[in-house]
Amino acid sequence: MHRIILFCLALGIFTLQPVLSQDVTLSRTARQVYDKAQKAWQERKLPEAIELFEKVLEIEPNSYDTHLRLAQIYELQRNTDLTRKHYYKAIRLKPDAPQSGPALQWTGRDHFNAQRYDSAQFYFEKALALFPVKSSLGRLAEKSLASAKFAQQAAKNPLPIDKRSMGDTVNFLGTQYFPVMTADDETLIFTGLTENRDENIYFTQRIKDGRAADRWDVPEEISKTINTTNNEGTCTVSADGRTLVFTACNRPDGLGSCDLYLSHKEGKDWSQPVNLGQEVNSREWESQPSLSADGHTLYFASDRKGGVGKRDIWVSYLNDKKQWTAPRNLGPAINTSDEENAPFIHANGRTLFYSSNGLPGMGGFDIFVTQKIDTTWAPATNIGYPINTASDQVGLFIASNGKNAYYTDDNSDKGNGRSLLYTFQVPESLQKIITPTRYAKGKVFDKKTGTVLASDIDLFDLKTQTKVGSFTSDSQNGSFLAVLNSGGEYAFYVSRQGYLFKSLSFSVNDDHSVVDLDIPLEAIEKDRAEILNNIFFKTGEYILDDKSKVELDKLGDFLNKNKTIKIEISGHTDDVGSDTENMALSQRRAQSVQYYLQQSGIAADRILAKGYGETKPMTPNDSDEDRQKNRRIEWRIL
Repeated sequence: MHRIILFCLALGIFTLQPVLSQDVTLSRTARQVYDKAQKAWQERKLPEAIELFEKVLEIEPNSYDTHLRLAQIYELQRNTDLTRKHYYKAIRLKPDAPQSGPALQWTGRDHFNAQRYDSAQFYFEKALALFPVKSSLGRLAEKSLASAKFAQQAAKNPLPIDKRSMGDTVNFLGTQYFPVMTADDETLIFTGLTENRDENIYFTQRIKDGRAADRWDVPEEISKTINTTNNEGTCTVSADGRTLVFTACNRPDGLGSCDLYLSHKEGKDWSQPVNLGQEVNSREWESQPSLSADGHTLYFASDRKGGVGKRDIWVSYLNDKKQWTAPRNLGPAINTSDEENAPFIHANGRTLFYSSNGLPGMGGFDIFVTQKIDTTWAPATNIGYPINTASDQVGLFIASNGKNAYYTDDNSDKGNGRSLLYTFQVPESLQKIITPTRYAKGKVFDKKTGTVLASDIDLFDLKTQTKVGSFTSDSQNGSFLAVLNSGGEYAFYVSRQGYLFKSLSFSVNDDHSVVDLDIPLEAIEKDRAEILNNIFFKTGEYILDDKSKVELDKLGDFLNKNKTIKIEISGHTDDVGSDTENMALSQRRAQSVQYYLQQSGIAADRILAKGYGETKPMTPNDSDEDRQKNRRIEWRIL
């Protein structure tokens, strides 16, 4: 799954052509040897061809065609030194000949790989001038030239990053890659390759002992229900760590070469993985998934039909019926005619990172970033050097706070062939384009018994009155985690059959990374009551603000599902103003709620409206904060 694309191979295949041209300068003896060499070449007898072409050079050292042929053979054999020797000689002999184009292109790439970007630019410009306009090699030279220009500037303006290995405890295998994290930054999940070439998924927990922040526990296999004797890897996890999508290849229930599978976690146990089915998986290759924070949007790489290039980024959505929609290609704003892979959608839901070898970069696969604006993606930009280098970069993950990055580096362990997990602090220039997220974390339980409860949780943005997430609490421990965009005002609605629904409201700012929300639910019993925390009036008025609609619709939905229940809507005020005015205001506010529910179809005899003024404060009226708590609307089971 973790692939290295070699430029030389593509160019070498292109150059497997019969005869470049007839070198009329060859002597009769040299021509006879050359013709034998050509025959051996055409019959793919490469050792014999090399020997004969070398004999030609003993007779005619400046045979242009012979130098080109030898360079092409050595290129196929990946003998860089001899390829370089003969291409250089051919270029010196005939720098402007059309047949020198591939030699110039290869030489430019050779300089590029050695990070001599100005020299690379020189050779790419020469090559571009010799290739036909709009030909495949012309487009390649044009892209290479753009990369050389980009790399020159990027190398002169490196990002201030300090890449650090995640340590031998995490990097316990020869190869580990594609790290992902839960939103609380406490659980790391990654793919590892064993000595037996078995690809498995592992996890480790951050150690909290007041010492170094980057200490991790010994990795464990994620689950025996997920890992098998076949290969499982390149996974993604929802923000709460309870939904996992991973890649598995050549399984009996597979639809293509590699498919995407899904597993859910309850307590400490993962469910039996399920193939995402023919809506998502095709007869081709699907891999490298990335889930949105709420687990409802899935990005992945595939070479299925209908794409823009060889491998593209696709997206699927989980609909209201809990089914994944037919994948949609992200289109030419993201995908190129070459390859894109390893998408990563940040927890904020609108910043997408991915790898591509089809855009100007530092070489091979570089990591790019794009932002979703409304329903479209902005042009992608290279995230820069030295995050991107001449080697392939894939599998970047940036924590929900936008400050810490995790990724695989194939070129950092002194050339011994290992792939290790690294971390670095995201540079400030990159942090500016990543909207950080915070999260709400807690558990749901029965208020009376303390029993943990599985419940449905809906998250609404109070500013837009739109649902921005839906979650469930864990049936085994009642826990939940929901991602929140910084600077937002949110409403939380927690519901479970047989219980009063619970509403909460809160704001998220940069000073707090987590909102703790342990949520007790009241069973449906006489005199059980809840506060409607998201009912809004202007000061001293009783007309409902439009922001109250979501809350009142939730209450109406509860009453429609529990048709025998009657409730009291009670209004309460603080101590500001006269007792008489407060009593009247609280009565009118309660009646406004009653009227809305009646207009929504709830029978009038099921709703009693009553104002209590300032007679039932929740807390002493000795501060603005406490007075705000006392100004409230409650509902109670009659």
